[in-house]
Amino acid sequence: MLRRLMQTTPGRLALLVSVVALVLVGSAALAHFVLGQFGDFGEALWSAILHVLDPSSLHEDGDGAERAIGIFQVIAGLVLLVGLLFTFVAESFASSLEQLGQSDRPVHARDHLLVVGGLDLVGVATSVAAEAQLETRLERLVVLAPEAARESRAQIRAELEEAGGGLKIDLVFGDTAGDSGFELAAAERARAILLMPSSSGPVAAESADVEVTQSGLALLDYLKETDASPQVRLLFRRGRNVDASWELFPPEWDAVVGDRTVSAVLRLAITRPPALEQLPGWVAEHGEIAPFARLVDEAWAASARTGGPLRLTIVGCGINAPALMEDLAEVGAELFAVTMIAPRDAFERYLGSAEPSGVSIRFVESRPTDSSHLPRSLIESRPHVVLVTPSPASWDQRASDATATLSVFHVLRTAGGRDLPVLAELFLPETARRLPNDPRLLAISGLRSVATAIALSLFDAPRAAELERQLAAGAADH
Repeated sequence: MLRRLMQTTPGRLALLVSVVALVLVGSAALAHFVLGQFGDFGEALWSAILHVLDPSSLHEDGDGAERAIGIFQVIAGLVLLVGLLFTFVAESFASSLEQLGQSDRPVHARDHLLVVGGLDLVGVATSVAAEAQLETRLERLVVLAPEAARESRAQIRAELEEAGGGLKIDLVFGDTAGDSGFELAAAERARAILLMPSSSGPVAAESADVEVTQSGLALLDYLKETDASPQVRLLFRRGRNVDASWELFPPEWDAVVGDRTVSAVLRLAITRPPALEQLPGWVAEHGEIAPFARLVDEAWAASARTGGPLRLTIVGCGINAPALMEDLAEVGAELFAVTMIAPRDAFERYLGSAEPSGVSIRFVESRPTDSSHLPRSLIESRPHVVLVTPSPASWDQRASDATATLSVFHVLRTAGGRDLPVLAELFLPETARRLPNDPRLLAISGLRSVATAIALSLFDAPRAAELERQLAAGAADH
């Protein structure tokens, strides 16, 4: 208990006050009740207070016993009040100076892109924004990051500068859902603002979308007060949360929905891969569309010859799984026989049902690193098409991608020489680009897909509208 008190400034102050009170009361009680000095206890306590605060009170002491108690009280006053209290004041003053030194100065910028919130997508979004620089004449990027990320300032800045090309970059830390942070980042003078969640990880998808909603409402009030009207885009993780809260925001604002964007790209790759080449701004991170599209067409033709559905095997289960099931149901749930091979905790966390949106799923529990059970389950599913996707247990993108990459190796090795189209969805673009060269393999980056949608929405409205139209297309021609 005493150790915990000493670890905080309020605790140390409380301990100091307690010791002073103990010295005053104890010495006054000794003088009055034991030595019989003073007429009453109140007079003895007042004498103790005078001795602690004023050493010159010693000259009023009479006999030796009274002087001894007085000297003790004076010494206690010098040690406790002068020594410890001075130390406490100096420590508080030094802490205030340190906090002042850490405070960021307001950004003096205008016509800039302001990114508010977490840093999951900032590097990729910066790269995409840099690619749009010539057409949009965007010269400056301001990132308002949460205070919790301040210790990683050097690493964050290095990543931003590497991705940003010729963009001038300002990185500040502050309240990502309050006026002080918006003022610090010059939100009222920005050309465009992107709000992202501060919470990291797909396991925190719901709370992340709540954060974006709260930040959006705070930003709306701030922009009204400052009479400013920049473009505003909000990044949500789940489409259903947008549907629930979007009426709170102005019609000129727009939302970019992570799971719906990625799932729509996956749906096109499974049903009409040539359409991927028509998506504005979209590029495959690894593999060629044409060979993959030929194999997918052959897979649909094989299912048609047997009169049965396309056997789709999904290795892994992540945040985009519910949205993908909705997309497949829109194409036609009866057209697919889905087998999902994934860890049970991931299946229950992200999907939680064997028939989401009407698509029937045969779930097979297996760890992606299981070199024996995973290939056996894959063979038993007899897939026409395989989709490999991360099953993140935390927001460590590299670790999740590494596990998914291992699953890709297992799938390709199990398929042997068979012409089995394998679609890989990974988080990071660089991870997707490192996959093995195999004509059967097409890899996409979920972060790149979302960042492209963000950049087009901010800087190229016609192409953004075309992208949205393409991704929201109806059933495929199968």
